[in-house]
Amino acid sequence: MAISRFQSRFKTRTDLMDHLTPNNVVQMNASVPHGEWKPAAWLPVVWQNERSKDYFVMSAGKVVSLDGAGRVVPSGLLRRALNANLLTDTILEYTANDVAARVIDIRTGAFVTDADAVTLQEFATAIVASGWAPSAAAPANADQAKDIVKAFISAPVGILAYDVYVWAGDDPANLHFTNYQKQHLIQFFTDIQMKAAHVCKSQVTTKAVGDLTLLKASDLALMPRYAGLITASSNVVGYNLGLGKVASHTSRTPVAATNLVGARYRSDVSLLGKAGDFTLDADAGIVLLFEAGGDNAPAGLTEFSVHDYTGGASSQERMVMFVGDGRPGDFVSFDEMSNFVVAIPSDHTAHLVVGRLLSMFKEPRGQLERVRTGWDGEEFDATSKMPGSATGGFSDLITFPSSFGETVADEIAVINVKLQ
Repeated sequence: MAISRFQSRFKTRTDLMDHLTPNNVVQMNASVPHGEWKPAAWLPVVWQNERSKDYFVMSAGKVVSLDGAGRVVPSGLLRRALNANLLTDTILEYTANDVAARVIDIRTGAFVTDADAVTLQEFATAIVASGWAPSAAAPANADQAKDIVKAFISAPVGILAYDVYVWAGDDPANLHFTNYQKQHLIQFFTDIQMKAAHVCKSQVTTKAVGDLTLLKASDLALMPRYAGLITASSNVVGYNLGLGKVASHTSRTPVAATNLVGARYRSDVSLLGKAGDFTLDADAGIVLLFEAGGDNAPAGLTEFSVHDYTGGASSQERMVMFVGDGRPGDFVSFDEMSNFVVAIPSDHTAHLVVGRLLSMFKEPRGQLERVRTGWDGEEFDATSKMPGSATGGFSDLITFPSSFGETVADEIAVINVKLQ
C-alpha cells in the first residue's frame, strides 16, 4: 500500500495587489501644493503689460486665499472687507480695463459693462446670490456682511509664484476671447523665504526743534552707539526725534533741517566739518549736527522733516512690499493690498498670520552703485534702468515700487512665510 508523506497544505497567494492600506499621500513636503488652482473670474484688473497688452489681476509675491468656489483670490480682499463700512467703502472697483479684458462682474455673472465700484453690501449680496454661502441670507448690516465674506474668503493659503492673467474662461468652448488663453492653472508657495521693499509713510513728518531736547556732545559721548566717533569735546550736537527708526536720507525720502544756516547734508557723522553740516542716524532716529563746542543749538534751526516708518501704508496692488515699522522676529500678516505688515494681536486668533520678519538690510549692497549700467538718465523710467549706476545702486525691489507711487528709502525686508 502507498504511503503519503506530504503533510503541507495549499494556499492561494492574495497579496499580489495589496489594497489593505491604499496610498493616501498626495504630496510630501508641500511647499508648492498639488492642485488645479485657478484665479477667480471676477477679480478686477490691477495692471496691463505695455508690450503684449495683456491684463493681470494678481502679482508675484502677493498673499492669497481661496474663495468658496476654490478659486485663488488676493487675501487683501478679506482685510478690506473686515475694515469696511457697509455702504461707503469699496471692496472691488471695475474700470474700463475690466470692460476691455472681459472680466466677469461678481454681481451679475456676466461681463463687466461699465466702470463701477462694489461696496461691502453689494459684495456680500453677490456672494449669497451666487450660491457661495448656502446658509446665509442677504446682509442687513455690516457685521452680517463681514461674516459672509469671512465664510467665503479663507485665511491666507500661500504666496503667489508669478503674475496672474485675467481669467480666460473655464473651457475651450467658453473662452472670453476666441482661442486666446495664455495661462490656465496657477501656483502658490506655502513655505518660502522672500524679500520685499520696506515702505514708509508717504507724508513728511515734521518735528519742531523747540519740542525736542538738545543732546550735547557730552551726552552723545555717553551713548555706546557713538563710542569712538563722538567725545565730550567733539563739535557735534544732536536731537532725538522721538519717532524711533525713520527712513534714511535718499532722493525719495529726503531729510531737511529747516532754516539751518548753511544747511548741508552729510552721509556720516565723521564728515560733519563746518557750521550747517548735519546727518541722520536713521536707525536710532537721531539727527546729528555740527556745532562748535558741542553745547549749543545750531543757528537758525527751527524744525526737522523726515519720513517715518510708523503709520506707513501701501497705495497700490501691483508690487509686493513690507509696509510700516517692524523689527526682526515680528509676526507678519497682510494689509488691504495683500502686502506684508506686522501682525496685530487679533490676527493670531483669526489665523491671519503668514510668517515672521527675519531681518532688514539696506541698499546699495556690494558697491553696486559703482557698477556702470545702462539707461541712466531722467528720460528713462525706473522699469528701463538697469540696477547699478543708473539707479544709484538700488535694485528693482526699491526702484519699481517707487515708480508706482510707493515711498521707499533704502531698506529690504526678509520674510519667512510658512502657512499650514
